[in-house]
Amino acid sequence: MSWKIMLNIDSIETTLGYQFKNQSLLDQALTTKAYSNEHECRNQSEFQTIGDAVLKLVLTEKMMLNGNSTRGAITIQRSEAEKKEGLALVAKKLGITHHIKLGKGQLIQNHVESDHLLAETMEAIAGAIYLDGGFDNTKNQIAMWFDE
Repeated sequence: MSWKIMLNIDSIETTLGYQFKNQSLLDQALTTKAYSNEHECRNQSEFQTIGDAVLKLVLTEKMMLNGNSTRGAITIQRSEAEKKEGLALVAKKLGITHHIKLGKGQLIQNHVESDHLLAETMEAIAGAIYLDGGFDNTKNQIAMWFDE
């Protein structure tokens, strides 16, 4: 990993409030498929699914702890929190947009402002934290993201 990339990773770790044991997981979580197609590297796709599952679990628990006891109420509130706009807002609040590795076309079309891309990146980051530090660390991070 180059010095420039390490600075970027250290910076986002500070932003996220989580120090990765394996920084390559974070680097991969920040790498879009378009970028990886151009640079032959791994991308965030494989982390998005596990990140989505962990997000659902943590947000469901959070809703229950906040007094929501019916499946309908929990589902509605969780859906609001985890939909693209909600995750994109978290990404913007954390200031991760300038850390995401975009392909040339994505840069030209300013995809870094896309709620879809930002939500997928937040899912991938949640997945990377889970793989790096386990469920409790991921739960703490997600709670911080949605409490701020």
